[in-house]
Formats: sequence, C-alpha cells, structure tokens
Amino acid sequence: MNRMTLTVPPNHEWSLVVRTSLGAVGVMANLSMDVIDDLRTAVEEAFELVTHQERHVQRVVLSCKMEDGNILIMLEAQRAPDAQVCDRMDPEVAQLIIGTLVTDVKLEGDQCGIHTVRMSLPIGAK
Repeated sequence: MNRMTLTVPPNHEWSLVVRTSLGAVGVMANLSMDVIDDLRTAVEEAFELVTHQERHVQRVVLSCKMEDGNILIMLEAQRAPDAQVCDRMDPEVAQLIIGTLVTDVKLEGDQCGIHTVRMSLPIGAK
C-alpha cells in the first residue's frame, strides 16, 4: 500500500472508523503497537479539531501515503461553500497534544477554524 483515502461523515461516531483505518495503516508500515496507539489518539484529536468549528462540515477525508520513509497523514474537513463571519478560534492546545504523539504536525485553517491537519512520522517507528 502506498496510498489510502477514506471519506466519512463528520459525526463523532465515525472517528472510530478513522482510528481503526489508521491502525491498519500503522500495521502495514511496521509501526510498534505503542506508536500505532499514539497515532490513533492523534488522529482522534485531529478529528475533533476539524469537526468542531463554526462552519458546517460536510465530510471528513483521511488520506495516508508512504513516501520517503515516512507516513504522511492528512485529515481534512470539507466544509460548506457558503461564507460566513466567524470568531477566531485558538487551536494551540490541540496542536500541542497532537505534537506530542507524532513527529510533525501542521494545522491549516482560517477564522472559522482548522480545516486540515497534516501529520507525519517515520515508517517502522518503535
């Protein structure tokens, strides 16, 4: 497997499907069970971050690929197209939590919230 994409509704119960799928990716990347558990926790935190925002989220897309010795993970909220005025949210706590669980994390968003979380860690991490 070099690439996987999974699209789910933005409802909380679907975070279990995302966690389970990411666990399978971790097994295929020969990660230790501890690292897989950390990765699953990080993606659950990311799921909560991208789905809890002022703008309506229509679906969440998980993309994983193995490239240059790393697993690259992207969790993206596909939001409703209508523009609206939002109060800026501070994702600092979520970024700190996710950052303790994976090697690298980048958050992308606007005044309505975070819409994309990118994470990576080395293949075979123990």
